[in-house]
Amino acid sequence: MTSWHRYLGYAGLIPFIVLSLASLAGIQHAHFFLLSYAALIFSFLGGILWGCSLQLSLAPHVSLVSISCMLWAWLWLLMPGYDWLIPAALSFVLLWLYEWFLLKQRVNRDFLKLRGQLSLVAALSLLLSSL
Repeated sequence: MTSWHRYLGYAGLIPFIVLSLASLAGIQHAHFFLLSYAALIFSFLGGILWGCSLQLSLAPHVSLVSISCMLWAWLWLLMPGYDWLIPAALSFVLLWLYEWFLLKQRVNRDFLKLRGQLSLVAALSLLLSSL
């Protein structure tokens, strides 16, 4: 994993942090923009898991989980209100834990460490926005 990958990962947190703070400040539509961005990123993480599943010839349930990420994130956007902020936050943490136990012996630990850091900040941003 290169420094470039880390920079891109951390840059991806900027919308989480800015939109979380904007929602706390009462800026109109900030919750929706945050939840939309979270859904996009969660779907992206499902795509990464799909790639790992194919590359590492993992069990079929891994492909099912990867596709479920996209569908689960889509539900966040279909439901009225912003009650999905907390389930979305928990989803980021649970997906990272799933990946950690599944991939810890198969992929670079720096990747999983970075994923953990990014998921934690994303989850905290969503939780903060739910206040």
